[in-house]
Amino acid sequence: MRRRGFLAGAAALIATPWRALARTRRETLAFHYGWYAPNQGWGVSADGDRNHPNQPADGLYDSRDPAVIARQISQARAAGITGFITSWDGEANPRDQVLAALVADAPDGFSITAYVESSGGSPARLTERLNALYRRFETAPAWLRLAGRPCIFVFDRVLQEIGEDGWTAARAAHTTTTGGGFACVGTANNLDEIAARRALFDAVHIYSVQFETDGWWVGFGVRARRWMRRWVRAQDGLAVTTATVLPGYDDRRLDDRTGNRPTTPRREGRTFRLMLEAARVARPDWILIVSWNEWLEATEIEPSLENGSRELGTLHNP
Repeated sequence: MRRRGFLAGAAALIATPWRALARTRRETLAFHYGWYAPNQGWGVSADGDRNHPNQPADGLYDSRDPAVIARQISQARAAGITGFITSWDGEANPRDQVLAALVADAPDGFSITAYVESSGGSPARLTERLNALYRRFETAPAWLRLAGRPCIFVFDRVLQEIGEDGWTAARAAHTTTTGGGFACVGTANNLDEIAARRALFDAVHIYSVQFETDGWWVGFGVRARRWMRRWVRAQDGLAVTTATVLPGYDDRRLDDRTGNRPTTPRREGRTFRLMLEAARVARPDWILIVSWNEWLEATEIEPSLENGSRELGTLHNP
């Protein structure tokens, strides 16, 4: 218990300076996935049908293709998206290559950051990963910044793997080694988690919105506004406040997702429009979109054969 209290205190000391700094510009950021390749990411379910409900408008692609990266950034910018939060789980793998390419190719005004999805197995390994990432991109012009500092997002799996104490120890070591380190936006998927994790991160974000929107329809817009206001208000005092929106959700084509899965129908685009309206009314600093291209969970707003560029049009013409 004494060790836990010490670590919690250390986390508060780490986080406090970030909150004291001036707020950064408003952002509209989309979670981006770079795991698609000819033999990866696009697959079939046990019944032989594809495992992603919708299909890219321009066909299946390789995330490392420079033409694909250029097209995705161009489409996102045209819709008013200001940056990508791209999935990352360590160096020297395809997702790391996509991250580097996005940073290199991002034009002025479009930011890139990493969504750190795993610890690597231990607090020490996570520290090594964060230190290496920081050294590579600390001064990159395109890297997303929070209150003037390079910023990363941290997925819930990191805490699941090493716990809050492990995360606190890894971050403290990273901060000491680098002389400041990353500002960190951690996952907190409900109000209780916000309260519990405020001291662990500079800011927080929800990712698993589908558990909030599952089954919603009657009064969807009113309920979304009420929930968004509570969510943003609970983050008051953090370096930035965030609100997360999604166009829909359906992961039932994935064989490893069993049981009564949450689903959120798109309702011909109304779901995204109402969620976006609710987020804007709540006035967070950053609006987060799940997702640019998570095709396996059908949360993508990247143009598809089924939905065209409808959600991008909603962003562009609020």
